[in-house]
Amino acid sequence: MTADLLNRARRIAALFGVFILTTLPAFADTVEAKLPTGIIATADFRAGQPSRPAVLLLHGFLQTRHALPMSALANTLADQGYTVLTPTLTLGINRRTKSLGCEAVHSHTMDGDVAEIGYWVNWLAGKGYSNIALVGHSVGSTQILRYVAQKPDPAVKKAVLTSLVPFHSKPQEVRNVVALTKRPASEQALGRFTLTYCHNSYVAPPASYLSYVSNDSRQTLALLGKIKVPVELILGSADKTLAIDWPEKIQNRGIPVTVIDKASHFFDDAQEFDLADKVEAILKTLPTGNK
Repeated sequence: MTADLLNRARRIAALFGVFILTTLPAFADTVEAKLPTGIIATADFRAGQPSRPAVLLLHGFLQTRHALPMSALANTLADQGYTVLTPTLTLGINRRTKSLGCEAVHSHTMDGDVAEIGYWVNWLAGKGYSNIALVGHSVGSTQILRYVAQKPDPAVKKAVLTSLVPFHSKPQEVRNVVALTKRPASEQALGRFTLTYCHNSYVAPPASYLSYVSNDSRQTLALLGKIKVPVELILGSADKTLAIDWPEKIQNRGIPVTVIDKASHFFDDAQEFDLADKVEAILKTLPTGNK
């Protein structure tokens, strides 16, 4: 049985609660890094075949590297021989291992998240990986988009953005908070805001909150026009977080978009396999050879 067939068999078996023993385990080493901020960040790293690109996968909003669908995709790609790095964004917390609730105090910022992506890309490049692909999910896709629209490392050859969705917020609330930030710092208390799925429950300092809400649909489309590396999008036809015309708006900017039939925001059930197959197909178009 080939590696491709074996991997697909394993995924189908997992869907039905069956376990298949193989000789292709994907053991991960947990690595730590002290960021310039002094905070300790963690990631899982699996070294693959030198002939294949290295892949950095980024989780969704407030989640960790263990969250679906990126954790399942990481296993699949590692089984196929790709070098895989899955960091957990610290969100200002040393060695963060748990997802954060909306009610936690969120002092982290979008710029800080993007800087961490850059740190881990540099970490891979420093190990000699010259062909790197970035794959994000949901807000993780937005964060990767911000990174590749700035000054990405030359080793980054591709960005794959899955379930890319603009930040949901309340326009009037945003205007009120912008006005608030013009007051003295002593008057800028924590607030409870609306941000993505956190409805009137996202607790943050005003400036931290505003760092995320600037990534609305208009800003996201503008960023797609500034990207420094090739980008492709993968969306689900059953993703209820997306506006019906969102894929068309992105395609109008010359960005390839694949819409997976029946896939939700998280590519549940059988659509998990379709997501993996599409990502693998994209990776196979990249240059071969690393180090």
